[in-house]
Amino acid sequence: MRAPRKQQLYRHANVALLRAAVAPLTHAAVPWPDLEDAGACRAWLEQIWARADFAEAVRQASPSLADRVHAIRSGHSVEAKQVRSAALSTARYLLRSSGRPTPFGLFAGVTPVTLGPRARVRWGENHRAVARADAVWLGDVVARLESCSELLERLDVVINDLAVRRGDRLEVPHGQNRVTVRYSSAVAAVCAAATTPVRFGVLVGKLVEDFAADHTAVRSLLTDLVRQGYLVTSLRAPFTVTDPVDYVVKQLHQAVAEELEAPAPLVRELAVIRADLEHHNGEKADQSAQRARVTGRMRKLSSAGRTPLAVDLLLDCDVQLPAAVATEMELTAGALLRLTRQPAGQPAWRDYHAAFIERYGTGTLVPITSVVDPSTGLGYPAGYPGSIFTPPSLGLSKRDERLLALAWKAMADGSRRVVLTDEDLHALTDEELDERHIPPHVELSGRIHAVSREALDRGDFILTVAPARSAGTLTSRFTPLADGSGLAEVYQEAQAGVEGALRVQMSFGPMYQHAENVCRVPAYLGHLLPLGEHSPSGSDITVDDLAVTATSERLHLVSLSRCQIVEPQVFHALALDKQAPPLARFLAHLPRAFGPGWYQFDWGPHVGLPFLPQVRYRRAVLSPAQWRLTGEDLGHGDWRKSLDEWRQRWNCPRVVELRDADRTLRLSLDEPAHAVLLRRQVSRHGQAILQEAPADRDFGWLDGHAHELAFPLVAVRGAAPSPLLASAPLLADGHG
Repeated sequence: MRAPRKQQLYRHANVALLRAAVAPLTHAAVPWPDLEDAGACRAWLEQIWARADFAEAVRQASPSLADRVHAIRSGHSVEAKQVRSAALSTARYLLRSSGRPTPFGLFAGVTPVTLGPRARVRWGENHRAVARADAVWLGDVVARLESCSELLERLDVVINDLAVRRGDRLEVPHGQNRVTVRYSSAVAAVCAAATTPVRFGVLVGKLVEDFAADHTAVRSLLTDLVRQGYLVTSLRAPFTVTDPVDYVVKQLHQAVAEELEAPAPLVRELAVIRADLEHHNGEKADQSAQRARVTGRMRKLSSAGRTPLAVDLLLDCDVQLPAAVATEMELTAGALLRLTRQPAGQPAWRDYHAAFIERYGTGTLVPITSVVDPSTGLGYPAGYPGSIFTPPSLGLSKRDERLLALAWKAMADGSRRVVLTDEDLHALTDEELDERHIPPHVELSGRIHAVSREALDRGDFILTVAPARSAGTLTSRFTPLADGSGLAEVYQEAQAGVEGALRVQMSFGPMYQHAENVCRVPAYLGHLLPLGEHSPSGSDITVDDLAVTATSERLHLVSLSRCQIVEPQVFHALALDKQAPPLARFLAHLPRAFGPGWYQFDWGPHVGLPFLPQVRYRRAVLSPAQWRLTGEDLGHGDWRKSLDEWRQRWNCPRVVELRDADRTLRLSLDEPAHAVLLRRQVSRHGQAILQEAPADRDFGWLDGHAHELAFPLVAVRGAAPSPLLASAPLLADGHG
């Protein structure tokens, strides 16, 4: 038996970002009401909403809930059902306010972290909010501006490069669906004339002249193409613009829009809103009153969106961590990668690679637009909308069998924990990890459990970790707040996966407009790859310049003009599998699809078991103990009694975290109100996932604040050899 390998796969970059709840855990230690008694709920709402900071945070997150509670507290006649509903929603927000560190409005914020010889913490009260226009609100305002014909005449437009021709139709993504128009000769002419930005009025004149068409009919056609998203106007800010209101105001000024009678009032008001936001973001004093004023002004322009403002929070906090924490994160990242269920890459992409070679062979360059077109190429891999490929079955591996044996042993011992050694890591690895193709950079977040800073200094701590896709996934959106953090330099200097590859930053919008709030990040890299947006003329990387080539091992993206491998980078936390346009998802995933999969700890086919033990390596919890509560467990009779019996049977602790996708609520199951929240989750989804939660004292080192530390990590090994150094691929027309 070969000896376990202990070499390090990743190193930290000497920077990290703290994401933490503003309120300590004790904030939620309050008397709870009977959530099924409207009178008790009414009295409790009066008590909780008297907390000014909490009320302000909820008002920012959910103005509709704030209005409902205001009506209840003002003595208005409100149905008992509505009172109970408001109390239930408020209870969720109260638990979220202290128990969840994910940055969200005024509930949780960020601050950069330094590393040093010992732990140091200063937690202040003067947190600074930075506000910007909510994406849905601004989208509605921009759409109104675009509907003004005299203004549209002065705007530049460009064809949406996500538009795809399918036979005699032209399609463009629209949410989970697609919008289609007939690919007429006029539409074809628009596509040809607007590959780079062109003035809308000029485009109208060109089509009128070329087709000897009626001016009104041409204008109507082009206006419809703008409204449907085929043409993108210069009012739509690229996603590397982090202040889109400022961008829109500048574009309007460039178009001299204030001189136009119809849009002038809206243009002037938008400029005032920009000034109000700049003033709010530049001052710490009286931010609450400033937000209230600008919110009122914005609501007069548009009622779209849950709230007109999106708010991020810079914590008034200084944190220094001992270097031992960063070292532990490095070693944990290596262990997590070695434990992957996909050491040789994603099976769906392996199938796609085989199909590509069968169709085109190796060493051939095929334009990306031809490859993903199902009528001329392969379409997209399995799992993508409309894919012709059958999703592969992973089956049961030896790793899965060994892991199940360890889980059963933990249950038999009553320990609720599997502690992995280096020997266990070796035994659980089905295949040799090809370190040439590990992700060149990743991010790993961790909660530190230590009762005090002194305990942290002496190494008496535990980490609960969760991986994120790449450097910047959890951190880059906040670099404008965390000025001087050193994070931007990490993103810029991270190496490519392949020697000589060009790292390009992707800039694209999500399928759902509300998600734009998390997609706007600064331009970190010198080369951008825009998709579906209005970018300046002469963008250095375009979709039409990209091709796919194959070696015997994997696929690569190549720039045709540069004859250079290209590695697209995504610097935000958008869920690519659910919220990105298919082409953006394809381009982002391809460079990493054939190396070891960097994912959270995966129980594989055993993930649906009613109980899974904690998995720990060294000081890190790779996977918390987990319980799965179903509607069948609660039965149809006395559900509280059934819950107590279920807890006893499965040895479920009192304090747990209720998980719903990436959202968590810290619950005490002995508290009837918390049990009601749990029952509602089961009723809505048929089940609830509960995970073990650390004790309150385990957050003592950070004065009781729920938190996570996000560390960008870079690979120790160098880049893999480039296949383009050995031979020059041939260009194919993509039609096989």
